[in-house]
Amino acid sequence: MMDATLMNNIHAAVEFPIDIPLEDLAIQLEGVLGGLSFEREETGRFEEVPAFVAQQSGMTFILFGLPANELGDAFVLELSAETPLALQEFQKTVSEFVGGILSDKEINSRGYFDYSDELANALRSVGMEGCKAIS
Repeated sequence: MMDATLMNNIHAAVEFPIDIPLEDLAIQLEGVLGGLSFEREETGRFEEVPAFVAQQSGMTFILFGLPANELGDAFVLELSAETPLALQEFQKTVSEFVGGILSDKEINSRGYFDYSDELANALRSVGMEGCKAIS
């Protein structure tokens, strides 16, 4: 078993205003993020929260909707990865868009590299204006 202290933990969370159906947002994100295919989560893993999941090169992307009968104003996209690779090497394994948000930075107080601001900025730069980072 690999020593967890040698792993790089990567995280990002952003929110989108609920302007379009969750399924349509998943399709838009597939086109932007490159090489991803979001699949509806049907196993009940997230209980009553509808979600779409995509994976790429050890990264997991989860797009969360709102539970039935709940009001809200945003969908949430979370990105996470755990890799033994240095960030520069890991960048080479993901899409150009995703690799473009990864850069050397300090690990935050929670023990991971937080790319929420970088992901939100990159998504806004390709026309997803309402996207905001979640800290």
